[in-house]
Amino acid sequence: MMNQYFGELTYSIGWKTTRDIQLFGETYSIKVKIQAYEPEDSIPPAQDQACRTYIENEAENLKSMEQLMLDFSSDAASRFSPRTLLFKKNGSCALLCDDEQDLDEGIAVCILPEKSVEYQSDYL
Repeated sequence: MMNQYFGELTYSIGWKTTRDIQLFGETYSIKVKIQAYEPEDSIPPAQDQACRTYIENEAENLKSMEQLMLDFSSDAASRFSPRTLLFKKNGSCALLCDDEQDLDEGIAVCILPEKSVEYQSDYL
């Protein structure tokens, strides 16, 4: 499927692609996942709006994510590794990060609809 914001998406338990982002002066190749339950599922308006909002404000969103991560942990730059930018069906969006101090639990840096940091087990 071609997506106007992220380009070519492939279906594998959701629509997925990869994207490079910059956090804390480092470049990370992350997965972008747009939640879908069936390959026939189109992207609903709430998700489409979230994708558009993210892309139109990507630089600002990344700066906000950095600050949210630093507010959560002063060693965020070395502690967290971004892995997936997840767009849920309800239009919420979060960057899922691995946590070097807790390998069983990462964080979700939420940017849409509200900015916050949650443990992944609470977000997912």
